[in-house]
Amino acid sequence: MKILILIIFCAILAQGNATLGQELLDEPIPSNSSGEIHSSLSDMMRTIVRQSGERLFVIVRLGDSETSRRVVTARIKAAKNYFLRDDNFKAQTAVFAEGERVEGEGRFEYYLGSKLQFVALAPKNKIINFTCCEDYFPPVKKKTKRKKSKR
Repeated sequence: MKILILIIFCAILAQGNATLGQELLDEPIPSNSSGEIHSSLSDMMRTIVRQSGERLFVIVRLGDSETSRRVVTARIKAAKNYFLRDDNFKAQTAVFAEGERVEGEGRFEYYLGSKLQFVALAPKNKIINFTCCEDYFPPVKKKTKRKKSKR
C-alpha cells in the first residue's frame, strides 16, 4: 500500500503545476482503503492551495442510508481539524460545508477553486480517516446526564 501511495505522489509531483485545475484522481478513494491515500492527497491539497493561492472547498455529503446529523458534523470537524492543524495553512483559504445527500456511501469532495480534485468515500455512519494509523472511527456520542426527579 505504501508503494502505491509513493507512486501516486511521485507522479503528481512530476507533473508540477500542471496538476492545478485538473482532477488528482479519476475514481473516488474507496471507503475500505487505508487512510494513507486520503491523508497523502489531503496533504498534497494543502501544498497546492498554499502555492496557487486558490481557495479549497471541502464538501461533506451524507450517504442515502445515513440518518444521523451528528455524522456530518463530526466529518466536517475532522476535516477542519486536519487542514487547520498548524499555522502554515490559513483558515481563510478553506471552506468546509455540508452538501446534499448522495446515493450510496457518504463522501468528501475536494475542490480547488471550482474544479473537483478528488473524492473520498466514507463508510456508513463513520468518519473518514485522515491518518495512516487507525482506519475509521464512529463519531463520539456526547453523554447526557440524567436529572434526578424529586419525589
